[in-house]
Amino acid sequence: MKYNKQITLGYDLNGKQIRKWVHANTIRELNEKTERLKLEWKLTPNTSDVTFRRYSGEWFKAYKSNRSARTQEMYQYALRKCSDLDRFPLKSITKTACQQVVNALWETPKTAKIVRDTLFQIFKAAISDGILIRNPADGLSLPEHKKKQIHLLTEWELDGIRRAALDPTDRMFVTILQVFGLRPAEALALQITDFDLDNNILRINKAVELSNDNSSKIKDTKTGKDREIPVPEEIKPLLKEYMRGLKSFLLFAKKDGGLMTKSAYRRMQERVWKAVNEALGGDENHNLVSGRNFYEFRHRRSTDLYYLCQKGIISTKKAAELMGHSEEVFIRIYSHIDEKKENAGYIYPDLKAVL
Repeated sequence: MKYNKQITLGYDLNGKQIRKWVHANTIRELNEKTERLKLEWKLTPNTSDVTFRRYSGEWFKAYKSNRSARTQEMYQYALRKCSDLDRFPLKSITKTACQQVVNALWETPKTAKIVRDTLFQIFKAAISDGILIRNPADGLSLPEHKKKQIHLLTEWELDGIRRAALDPTDRMFVTILQVFGLRPAEALALQITDFDLDNNILRINKAVELSNDNSSKIKDTKTGKDREIPVPEEIKPLLKEYMRGLKSFLLFAKKDGGLMTKSAYRRMQERVWKAVNEALGGDENHNLVSGRNFYEFRHRRSTDLYYLCQKGIISTKKAAELMGHSEEVFIRIYSHIDEKKENAGYIYPDLKAVL
């Protein structure tokens, strides 16, 4: 006896049901074939009418769902920017259609590149799956991307930071960024045990990942490499006093002792620069430090180290290690601002000026 069953797998672009017949010799075999066909249809979109939205969703699950939260958010954002392609079958999408998606983002070059790269990856996967024979995102034109100039904190701004009315937590966070040049995410992950004050060593081996859903978790450093940074004697008394007042093993935690969230981090940054603005004589109508962020301290520290390299006081290899860069990246990022620093009349800030 033969058993037959017609099942609905989905809908085409016109809303018509896509139905398939299943044939088997037993009820059990019929059910197994039915479930297998549904699963294959869901996981292996290889029909001519599979839409961009459906395939890009499966592509994201297969290749990006195991990435960091920040990376996932970037690709999800890129897919939203590609929504004009959602309803079209993959095979009908042209290079012109892809270029139009990119053109709509011409005023935001960085986003345009992310979207172009995302499209290229999706269509490349579709070629591997046998759905396409060419990549319509290959060779798309991009707007010129002018790299954002690194701002160097001036002595006037540093003076405002020193005089700003900051609470102990905000003051210690800023001080650690200034003295050690950490990435903010690395500073947020600092624990008491990361400091070996007997041997004057700070160990950097993790960072905090801040997600848009206001969750936080510990992750590896940006480069995936650990590093050790010398702890100056001048800052040790401040660190010890600050640590004695902590209620958590984290140096910078929420009130409940947990990892700081993205919203809490944003509020801290706003507090700090508002206090600096007021210390410099600004107010809510005159923001003298507009656009500044916590990375400014890392840029300043890196630039000071590069300047020391130019004077032969420290090697570029050692400076790069202290900042968590490769030597090549360190030189590429900071060598071009050496002349700017000379022209601005910068001086070496010693720790007394920072503390």
